[in-house]
Amino acid sequence: MTAKDSASFMIRGNDTLVYVENYPKANGVRVEYEYKDSTFLHYYKDVAFQYKVDSLKSKASMRYWKEGLRIYLSKSIFGKPKREFKRFAKEIGEVSDSLKVSFVSKVEESNYIIYAQGDFEYESSLINQKYSDFYLFWNGKNQIYKCALKVNKKQMFNNELLTYKLKELFFKSLGYFSLSDELSCDNYFSNCFSKNKKLSRLDKALLKYHYSYGICKGTTLSVFEEQQQLMKKSLKENPNAKLYFLHSD
Repeated sequence: MTAKDSASFMIRGNDTLVYVENYPKANGVRVEYEYKDSTFLHYYKDVAFQYKVDSLKSKASMRYWKEGLRIYLSKSIFGKPKREFKRFAKEIGEVSDSLKVSFVSKVEESNYIIYAQGDFEYESSLINQKYSDFYLFWNGKNQIYKCALKVNKKQMFNNELLTYKLKELFFKSLGYFSLSDELSCDNYFSNCFSKNKKLSRLDKALLKYHYSYGICKGTTLSVFEEQQQLMKKSLKENPNAKLYFLHSD
């Protein structure tokens, strides 16, 4: 592959595709590769690829919402926690055009349900869950399409703690994210408790990158790292190269 050729090659799955002038175009949308330095990618991989044991690390996949979130809040979520949560969700929805967040008044119109212990059990997988948690559904492409989030209000001493828990679980459910031990406590991606958490610049950057189409979506960690190496190698050989990902859906 010459430097001229590499100026328009694309990665699709594990394949390298070279764009040839006047050749019939493949189905899909080309999006230019989004470069990030090694420090940023270290943080991203730490939060985006969740695994339970080290032996499964390379096979861990990034998961994302393909369609917009349509959130239904049960009547037991009200007052200040409801207002603060809706403000937070709106701020989240402004981070990326690919992550849309809205609220619906009818449960049948939703794909994201938030309720409390003692409410109607909307998700059978959470019936015996004693602690606040969420349950995600995703398809074979690692696209999340449904979520149920359940909070145990009896474990919350006040509305401030309830609001904190709603925000924390919601944030994690945006990509089946892990929380990092390396980040300061004021970040939502940080694995520590702080009343002073806010949607930091780094939180927004990591979330925006996760929903960027300048990376290949739904891949395993090993494929993600391989693609990054290929892209950076090509840029090193030709700094003016234009590199693309092809997204078929």
